[in-house]
Amino acid sequence: MSPIDDSYHPADAFDSARRTAIHHADGDTCFNCTDSKTCTQYAWALDELLRHRGGLDVLKELKIPVPVEAPPEEGQQR
Repeated sequence: MSPIDDSYHPADAFDSARRTAIHHADGDTCFNCTDSKTCTQYAWALDELLRHRGGLDVLKELKIPVPVEAPPEEGQQR
């Protein structure tokens, strides 16, 4: 195990995702942006926030649309 692995905490990932979302919500860019339409850091941040308790609240507070899973089509197996 490397020293980097030892320092990982879910709260750190949540905070990084929250800060990335804040930058993008304000129309700014994050450290990873090369093209604001395809920022992989922002995509990761949205996914990460949806994994944590309270992440949905952060997205709502920042007025960032939350992706909704499409309902299964009629007759489609679940």
